[in-house]
Amino acid sequence: MSAHKGFNNRYAKILLAFVIGLIVGFIALVYNNILDYFTFSLIDIGMELTIFNRLTFLFLPAIGGLVVGFIIKYGSMSAKGHGIPAILSSIETKERHLTYRDLLTEGFASAITISTGGSGGRIGPIVEIGAGMGDLIAYKLDLDLFDYQTFLGCGAAAGIAGLFHAPLGGIMFVTEILFNKIDKNRLMMVAISAISADMIIRWSGEDLFLAHINLGQVGNVYNFITAAVIGLFAAFFAVAFIYTLRNLSNIFDKLKINIILKPALGGLLLGMIAFKIPEIMGSGNRIIVSLFNQREYDLSFLFLLLIFKILATGLTLGSGGSGGIFSPALFIGSLTGIIIGILSHQLLPFLAGSASLYALIGMAAVISAVIRAPLTATFIILEFTHNYSLIIPLLIASLIAERAASMSGLESAYSPTYFERL
Repeated sequence: MSAHKGFNNRYAKILLAFVIGLIVGFIALVYNNILDYFTFSLIDIGMELTIFNRLTFLFLPAIGGLVVGFIIKYGSMSAKGHGIPAILSSIETKERHLTYRDLLTEGFASAITISTGGSGGRIGPIVEIGAGMGDLIAYKLDLDLFDYQTFLGCGAAAGIAGLFHAPLGGIMFVTEILFNKIDKNRLMMVAISAISADMIIRWSGEDLFLAHINLGQVGNVYNFITAAVIGLFAAFFAVAFIYTLRNLSNIFDKLKINIILKPALGGLLLGMIAFKIPEIMGSGNRIIVSLFNQREYDLSFLFLLLIFKILATGLTLGSGGSGGIFSPALFIGSLTGIIIGILSHQLLPFLAGSASLYALIGMAAVISAVIRAPLTATFIILEFTHNYSLIIPLLIASLIAERAASMSGLESAYSPTYFERL
Protein backbone atom coordinates (compact mmCIF):
# COMPACT_ATOMS: atom_id res chain seq x y z
CA MET A 1 0.00 0.00 0.00
CA SER A 2 1.48 3.34 -1.00
CA ALA A 3 1.32 6.50 1.05
CA HIS A 4 -1.76 8.67 0.66
CA LYS A 5 -0.69 11.45 -1.68
CA GLY A 6 -2.54 14.14 0.26
CA PHE A 7 -0.36 13.50 3.27
CA ASN A 8 2.85 14.08 1.38
CA ASN A 9 1.79 17.72 1.52
CA ARG A 10 3.38 19.65 4.40
CA TYR A 11 0.20 21.56 5.24
CA ALA A 12 -1.86 18.37 5.32
CA LYS A 13 0.61 16.96 7.87
CA ILE A 14 0.34 20.13 9.98
CA LEU A 15 -3.45 19.77 9.95
CA LEU A 16 -3.12 16.11 10.96
CA ALA A 17 -0.82 17.04 13.87
CA PHE A 18 -3.41 19.60 15.01
CA VAL A 19 -6.24 17.06 14.81
CA ILE A 20 -4.22 14.43 16.72
CA GLY A 21 -3.68 17.00 19.49
CA LEU A 22 -7.41 17.77 19.67
CA ILE A 23 -8.34 14.07 19.81
CA VAL A 24 -5.76 13.19 22.46
CA GLY A 25 -6.60 16.32 24.49
CA PHE A 26 -10.27 15.29 24.55
CA ILE A 27 -9.37 11.70 25.51
CA ALA A 28 -7.14 13.01 28.34
CA LEU A 29 -9.94 15.26 29.62
CA VAL A 30 -12.52 12.45 29.66
CA TYR A 31 -10.08 9.90 31.10
CA ASN A 32 -9.03 12.26 33.89
CA ASN A 33 -12.60 13.14 34.87
CA ILE A 34 -13.69 9.50 34.90
CA LEU A 35 -10.74 8.56 37.10
CA ASP A 36 -11.43 11.49 39.44
CA TYR A 37 -15.03 10.33 39.86
CA PHE A 38 -14.24 6.70 40.60
CA THR A 39 -11.21 7.48 42.77
CA PHE A 40 -13.33 9.84 44.85
CA SER A 41 -16.15 7.30 45.14
CA LEU A 42 -14.01 4.28 45.99
CA ILE A 43 -10.96 5.69 47.81
CA ASP A 44 -11.21 9.30 48.95
CA ILE A 45 -14.54 8.90 50.76
CA GLY A 46 -13.23 5.79 52.50
CA MET A 47 -10.34 7.75 53.98
CA GLU A 48 -12.82 9.96 55.81
CA LEU A 49 -14.73 7.05 57.36
CA THR A 50 -14.08 4.89 60.43
CA ILE A 51 -11.41 2.24 60.63
CA PHE A 52 -14.07 -0.45 60.16
CA ASN A 53 -15.15 1.04 56.86
CA ARG A 54 -11.52 1.09 55.82
CA LEU A 55 -11.49 -2.70 55.99
CA THR A 56 -12.54 -2.45 52.34
CA PHE A 57 -9.03 -1.15 51.61
CA LEU A 58 -7.71 -4.61 52.45
CA PHE A 59 -9.51 -6.19 49.50
CA LEU A 60 -10.37 -3.41 47.02
CA PRO A 61 -6.91 -3.32 45.31
CA ALA A 62 -6.92 -7.14 45.13
CA ILE A 63 -10.33 -7.21 43.45
CA GLY A 64 -9.16 -4.52 41.03
CA GLY A 65 -5.98 -6.51 40.39
CA LEU A 66 -7.98 -9.64 39.59
CA VAL A 67 -10.08 -7.77 37.02
CA VAL A 68 -6.93 -6.21 35.54
CA GLY A 69 -5.30 -9.64 35.30
CA PHE A 70 -8.20 -10.89 33.17
CA ILE A 71 -8.17 -7.77 30.98
CA ILE A 72 -4.43 -7.95 30.32
CA LYS A 73 -4.32 -11.72 29.67
CA TYR A 74 -7.20 -11.67 27.21
CA GLY A 75 -6.70 -8.11 25.93
CA SER A 76 -3.07 -7.09 25.45
CA MET A 77 0.10 -7.83 27.41
CA SER A 78 1.41 -4.38 26.44
CA ALA A 79 -0.83 -2.91 29.18
CA LYS A 80 1.21 -4.68 31.87
CA GLY A 81 3.28 -2.31 34.03
CA HIS A 82 3.79 1.35 33.12
CA GLY A 83 2.77 2.63 29.72
CA ILE A 84 5.91 4.04 28.09
CA PRO A 85 7.74 0.76 27.21
CA ALA A 86 5.22 -0.11 24.49
CA ILE A 87 5.87 3.22 22.78
CA LEU A 88 9.64 2.87 22.79
CA SER A 89 9.40 -0.68 21.51
CA SER A 90 7.28 0.45 18.54
CA ILE A 91 9.04 3.69 17.61
CA GLU A 92 12.00 2.01 15.92
CA THR A 93 9.95 0.31 13.22
CA LYS A 94 6.48 0.35 11.70
CA GLU A 95 6.44 -3.45 11.86
CA ARG A 96 5.66 -3.45 15.58
CA HIS A 97 2.94 -0.87 15.99
CA LEU A 98 0.21 -0.40 18.60
CA THR A 99 -3.32 -1.60 17.85
CA TYR A 100 -6.81 -0.47 18.87
CA ARG A 101 -6.91 -3.49 21.16
CA ASP A 102 -3.68 -2.38 22.86
CA LEU A 103 -5.10 1.10 23.50
CA LEU A 104 -8.47 -0.09 24.79
CA THR A 105 -6.79 -2.60 27.09
CA GLU A 106 -4.39 0.03 28.40
CA GLY A 107 -7.21 2.48 29.06
CA PHE A 108 -9.45 0.04 30.91
CA ALA A 109 -6.67 -1.73 32.83
CA SER A 110 -5.04 1.46 34.10
CA ALA A 111 -8.40 3.04 35.03
CA ILE A 112 -9.37 0.00 37.10
CA THR A 113 -5.93 -0.27 38.72
CA ILE A 114 -5.89 3.36 39.86
CA SER A 115 -9.56 3.71 40.83
CA THR A 116 -9.42 0.58 43.03
CA GLY A 117 -6.39 1.90 44.90
CA GLY A 118 -3.45 0.60 42.91
CA SER A 119 -0.41 2.87 43.19
CA GLY A 120 0.04 3.93 39.59
CA GLY A 121 -0.03 7.15 37.63
CA ARG A 122 -2.27 8.49 34.89
CA ILE A 123 0.33 9.96 32.56
CA GLY A 124 1.91 6.71 31.34
CA PRO A 125 -1.38 5.27 30.06
CA ILE A 126 -2.44 8.55 28.47
CA VAL A 127 0.97 8.99 26.79
CA GLU A 128 0.67 5.44 25.43
CA ILE A 129 -2.89 6.06 24.23
CA GLY A 130 -1.88 9.40 22.68
CA ALA A 131 1.16 7.92 20.97
CA GLY A 132 -0.99 5.00 19.88
CA MET A 133 -3.45 7.35 18.21
CA GLY A 134 -0.60 8.93 16.24
CA ASP A 135 0.79 5.47 15.52
CA LEU A 136 -2.51 4.10 14.20
CA ILE A 137 -3.29 7.11 12.01
CA ALA A 138 0.21 7.21 10.50
CA TYR A 139 0.17 3.44 9.98
CA LYS A 140 -3.22 3.51 8.25
CA LEU A 141 -1.98 6.31 5.98
CA ASP A 142 1.17 4.25 5.28
CA LEU A 143 3.48 7.19 5.92
CA ASP A 144 7.23 6.71 5.78
CA LEU A 145 9.16 5.85 8.96
CA PHE A 146 10.17 9.48 9.69
CA ASP A 147 6.57 10.73 9.53
CA TYR A 148 5.30 7.67 11.37
CA GLN A 149 7.67 8.39 14.27
CA THR A 150 6.79 12.09 14.16
CA PHE A 151 3.05 11.48 14.59
CA LEU A 152 3.69 8.93 17.32
CA GLY A 153 5.66 11.68 19.10
CA CYS A 154 2.83 14.17 18.42
CA GLY A 155 0.38 11.92 20.26
CA ALA A 156 2.74 11.41 23.20
CA ALA A 157 3.35 15.16 23.60
CA ALA A 158 -0.39 15.81 23.39
CA GLY A 159 -1.00 13.28 26.18
CA ILE A 160 1.30 15.14 28.59
CA ALA A 161 -0.05 18.53 27.53
CA GLY A 162 -3.62 17.30 27.97
CA LEU A 163 -3.16 15.83 31.45
CA PHE A 164 -0.70 18.29 32.95
CA HIS A 165 -1.54 21.63 31.23
CA ALA A 166 2.08 21.33 30.10
CA PRO A 167 2.68 21.70 26.34
CA LEU A 168 6.35 22.59 26.85
CA GLY A 169 6.75 19.58 29.12
CA GLY A 170 5.20 17.38 26.43
CA ILE A 171 7.54 18.75 23.77
CA MET A 172 10.59 18.21 25.98
CA PHE A 173 9.45 14.68 26.88
CA VAL A 174 9.35 13.71 23.22
CA THR A 175 12.72 15.35 22.62
CA GLU A 176 14.52 13.77 25.60
CA ILE A 177 12.81 10.37 25.81
CA LEU A 178 11.41 9.34 22.44
CA PHE A 179 13.95 10.91 20.06
CA ASN A 180 17.69 11.20 20.51
CA LYS A 181 17.61 14.33 18.40
CA ILE A 182 14.87 16.33 16.78
CA ASP A 183 14.91 18.49 13.67
CA LYS A 184 12.92 21.71 13.34
CA ASN A 185 10.20 20.20 11.11
CA ARG A 186 9.49 17.41 13.57
CA LEU A 187 9.65 19.84 16.50
CA MET A 188 7.03 22.07 14.84
CA MET A 189 4.64 19.16 14.37
CA VAL A 190 5.06 17.96 17.95
CA ALA A 191 4.53 21.51 19.23
CA ILE A 192 1.30 21.89 17.24
CA SER A 193 -0.12 18.71 18.75
CA ALA A 194 0.89 19.68 22.29
CA ILE A 195 -0.61 23.16 21.94
CA SER A 196 -3.89 21.92 20.44
CA ALA A 197 -4.26 19.35 23.28
CA ASP A 198 -3.64 22.12 25.82
CA MET A 199 -6.31 24.22 24.08
CA ILE A 200 -8.89 21.51 24.81
CA ILE A 201 -8.03 21.51 28.52
CA ARG A 202 -8.16 25.31 28.71
CA TRP A 203 -11.48 25.33 26.86
CA SER A 204 -12.87 22.87 29.44
CA GLY A 205 -12.12 25.31 32.28
CA GLU A 206 -9.94 22.83 34.20
CA ASP A 207 -7.68 24.59 36.71
CA LEU A 208 -3.91 24.36 36.76
CA PHE A 209 -2.75 21.54 39.02
CA LEU A 210 -0.80 23.66 41.53
CA ALA A 211 -1.64 27.28 40.77
CA HIS A 212 -1.89 30.01 43.43
CA ILE A 213 0.50 28.57 46.02
CA ASN A 214 2.82 30.61 48.23
CA LEU A 215 6.46 29.83 47.40
CA GLY A 216 8.24 32.48 49.46
CA GLN A 217 11.41 34.13 48.10
CA VAL A 218 12.21 31.77 45.25
CA GLY A 219 15.32 33.59 44.05
CA ASN A 220 17.11 33.60 47.40
CA VAL A 221 20.64 32.18 46.92
CA TYR A 222 20.20 29.86 49.93
CA ASN A 223 17.32 28.20 48.11
CA PHE A 224 19.72 27.32 45.31
CA ILE A 225 21.93 25.51 47.82
CA THR A 226 18.90 23.73 49.28
CA ALA A 227 17.87 22.75 45.73
CA ALA A 228 21.26 21.08 45.24
CA VAL A 229 20.84 19.12 48.48
CA ILE A 230 17.31 18.10 47.48
CA GLY A 231 18.70 16.93 44.13
CA LEU A 232 21.12 14.57 45.85
CA PHE A 233 18.50 13.06 48.15
CA ALA A 234 16.00 12.88 45.28
CA ALA A 235 18.50 10.80 43.31
CA PHE A 236 18.78 8.38 46.24
CA PHE A 237 15.03 7.88 46.52
CA ALA A 238 14.62 7.72 42.72
CA VAL A 239 17.21 4.95 42.53
CA ALA A 240 15.44 3.14 45.39
CA PHE A 241 12.18 3.53 43.45
CA ILE A 242 13.61 2.04 40.23
CA TYR A 243 15.40 -0.74 42.15
CA THR A 244 12.21 -1.68 44.03
CA LEU A 245 10.09 -1.66 40.87
CA ARG A 246 12.51 -3.86 38.93
CA ASN A 247 13.16 -6.35 41.71
CA LEU A 248 9.49 -6.79 42.55
CA SER A 249 8.81 -7.23 38.82
CA ASN A 250 11.41 -10.02 38.74
CA ILE A 251 9.94 -11.66 41.85
CA PHE A 252 6.40 -11.65 40.45
CA ASP A 253 7.60 -12.85 37.03
CA LYS A 254 9.17 -15.92 38.68
CA LEU A 255 6.08 -16.82 40.73
CA LYS A 256 4.56 -20.09 39.52
CA ILE A 257 0.97 -18.89 39.57
CA ASN A 258 -1.49 -17.90 36.86
CA ILE A 259 -0.71 -14.48 35.39
CA ILE A 260 -4.30 -13.40 36.15
CA LEU A 261 -3.68 -13.83 39.89
CA LYS A 262 -0.42 -11.86 40.08
CA PRO A 263 -1.96 -8.33 40.06
CA ALA A 264 -4.51 -9.56 42.62
CA LEU A 265 -1.70 -10.74 44.91
CA GLY A 266 0.09 -7.42 44.50
CA GLY A 267 -3.17 -5.64 45.29
CA LEU A 268 -3.73 -7.73 48.42
CA LEU A 269 -0.24 -6.92 49.74
CA LEU A 270 -0.83 -3.24 48.97
CA GLY A 271 -4.20 -3.40 50.76
CA MET A 272 -2.54 -4.71 53.91
CA ILE A 273 -0.36 -1.60 53.96
CA ALA A 274 -3.24 0.70 52.97
CA PHE A 275 -5.30 -0.43 55.96
CA LYS A 276 -2.81 1.48 58.12
CA ILE A 277 -1.61 4.07 55.59
CA PRO A 278 -4.43 4.67 53.07
CA GLU A 279 -2.59 7.69 51.63
CA ILE A 280 -0.45 5.33 49.52
CA MET A 281 -3.44 4.34 47.38
CA GLY A 282 -4.16 5.62 43.89
CA SER A 283 -2.14 8.13 41.90
CA GLY A 284 -1.70 10.36 44.95
CA ASN A 285 -2.72 13.64 43.29
CA ARG A 286 -5.17 14.50 46.08
CA ILE A 287 -2.50 13.89 48.74
CA ILE A 288 0.00 16.06 46.87
CA VAL A 289 -2.46 18.95 46.78
CA SER A 290 -3.22 18.51 50.50
CA LEU A 291 0.52 18.66 51.30
CA PHE A 292 0.70 22.07 49.61
CA ASN A 293 -2.17 23.34 51.77
CA GLN A 294 -0.71 22.23 55.11
CA ARG A 295 1.10 24.53 57.53
CA GLU A 296 2.53 21.91 59.88
CA TYR A 297 4.07 18.55 59.02
CA ASP A 298 4.85 15.36 60.90
CA LEU A 299 8.29 14.51 59.55
CA SER A 300 8.26 10.91 60.78
CA PHE A 301 4.92 10.27 59.05
CA LEU A 302 6.11 11.93 55.82
CA PHE A 303 9.18 9.69 55.76
CA LEU A 304 7.05 6.61 56.44
CA LEU A 305 4.68 7.63 53.63
CA LEU A 306 7.62 8.10 51.23
CA ILE A 307 9.03 4.62 51.91
CA PHE A 308 5.68 2.86 51.63
CA LYS A 309 4.68 4.76 48.48
CA ILE A 310 7.81 3.36 46.81
CA LEU A 311 6.86 -0.14 47.99
CA ALA A 312 3.19 0.28 47.00
CA THR A 313 4.08 1.33 43.45
CA GLY A 314 6.50 -1.57 43.13
CA LEU A 315 3.80 -4.00 44.26
CA THR A 316 1.19 -2.55 41.91
CA LEU A 317 3.23 -2.28 38.71
CA GLY A 318 5.67 -5.10 39.47
CA SER A 319 2.83 -7.58 39.93
CA GLY A 320 1.39 -6.66 36.52
CA GLY A 321 -1.04 -3.88 37.39
CA SER A 322 -1.41 -1.14 34.81
CA GLY A 323 -0.47 2.50 35.36
CA GLY A 324 2.27 5.06 35.02
CA ILE A 325 5.24 6.04 37.18
CA PHE A 326 4.94 9.82 36.79
CA SER A 327 2.38 10.48 39.54
CA PRO A 328 4.04 8.18 42.11
CA ALA A 329 7.37 9.88 41.31
CA LEU A 330 5.76 13.31 41.82
CA PHE A 331 4.40 12.10 45.16
CA ILE A 332 7.79 10.75 46.24
CA GLY A 333 9.44 13.98 45.07
CA SER A 334 7.06 16.25 46.95
CA LEU A 335 7.69 14.30 50.17
CA THR A 336 11.46 14.37 49.60
CA GLY A 337 11.45 18.13 49.02
CA ILE A 338 9.33 18.90 52.08
CA ILE A 339 11.40 16.66 54.37
CA ILE A 340 14.74 18.11 53.22
CA GLY A 341 13.35 21.65 53.18
CA ILE A 342 12.06 21.43 56.75
CA LEU A 343 15.30 19.90 58.01
CA SER A 344 17.24 22.66 56.20
CA HIS A 345 15.05 25.30 57.87
CA GLN A 346 15.84 23.78 61.27
CA LEU A 347 19.57 23.94 60.57
CA LEU A 348 19.47 27.31 58.78
CA PRO A 349 16.45 29.31 60.03
CA PHE A 350 17.20 32.21 57.65
CA LEU A 351 16.20 30.18 54.59
CA ALA A 352 13.47 32.08 52.77
CA GLY A 353 11.66 29.33 50.86
CA SER A 354 8.38 27.69 51.80
CA ALA A 355 7.66 23.97 52.15
CA SER A 356 5.70 24.23 48.89
CA LEU A 357 8.78 25.53 47.07
CA TYR A 358 10.89 22.62 48.29
CA ALA A 359 8.12 20.16 47.37
CA LEU A 360 8.10 21.45 43.78
CA ILE A 361 11.89 21.22 43.60
CA GLY A 362 11.73 17.65 44.91
CA MET A 363 9.07 16.71 42.36
CA ALA A 364 11.21 17.90 39.46
CA ALA A 365 14.33 16.24 40.87
CA VAL A 366 12.78 12.79 41.39
CA ILE A 367 11.13 12.80 37.93
CA SER A 368 14.45 13.82 36.40
CA ALA A 369 16.32 11.02 38.17
CA VAL A 370 13.70 8.35 37.44
CA ILE A 371 13.37 9.00 33.70
CA ARG A 372 16.74 10.82 33.18
CA ALA A 373 15.10 13.85 31.58
CA PRO A 374 15.94 17.06 33.50
CA LEU A 375 14.40 19.48 31.00
CA THR A 376 11.13 17.55 30.86
CA ALA A 377 10.93 17.54 34.66
CA THR A 378 11.74 21.24 34.90
CA PHE A 379 9.19 22.37 32.33
CA ILE A 380 6.37 20.19 33.66
CA ILE A 381 6.75 21.67 37.16
CA LEU A 382 7.03 25.19 35.74
CA GLU A 383 3.77 24.67 33.90
CA PHE A 384 2.05 23.32 37.01
CA THR A 385 2.45 26.76 38.55
CA HIS A 386 3.19 29.17 35.67
CA ASN A 387 5.78 30.68 38.04
CA TYR A 388 8.87 30.96 35.82
CA SER A 389 11.04 32.31 38.64
CA LEU A 390 11.31 28.65 39.64
CA ILE A 391 13.47 27.74 36.67
CA ILE A 392 16.90 28.11 38.34
CA PRO A 393 16.26 26.00 41.48
CA LEU A 394 14.36 23.43 39.42
CA LEU A 395 17.20 23.10 36.92
CA ILE A 396 19.81 22.86 39.70
CA ALA A 397 17.94 20.06 41.45
CA SER A 398 16.97 18.23 38.24
CA LEU A 399 20.45 18.25 36.72
CA ILE A 400 22.13 17.14 39.96
CA ALA A 401 19.53 14.40 40.51
CA GLU A 402 19.91 13.10 36.96
CA ARG A 403 23.72 12.99 37.19
CA ALA A 404 23.75 11.41 40.65
CA ALA A 405 21.21 8.75 39.61
CA SER A 406 23.23 7.97 36.47
CA MET A 407 26.38 7.53 38.58
CA SER A 408 24.59 4.84 40.61
CA GLY A 409 24.94 2.48 37.64
CA LEU A 410 21.19 1.81 37.61
CA GLU A 411 19.52 2.58 34.30
CA SER A 412 16.48 4.80 33.77
CA ALA A 413 13.03 3.39 34.49
CA TYR A 414 12.56 3.57 30.71
CA SER A 415 15.77 1.71 29.79
CA PRO A 416 15.53 -0.60 26.72
CA THR A 417 16.75 -3.67 28.61
CA TYR A 418 13.82 -3.33 30.98
CA PHE A 419 11.32 -2.99 28.12
CA GLU A 420 12.47 -6.19 26.48
CA ARG A 421 11.71 -8.19 29.61
CA LEU A 422 8.23 -6.68 29.92
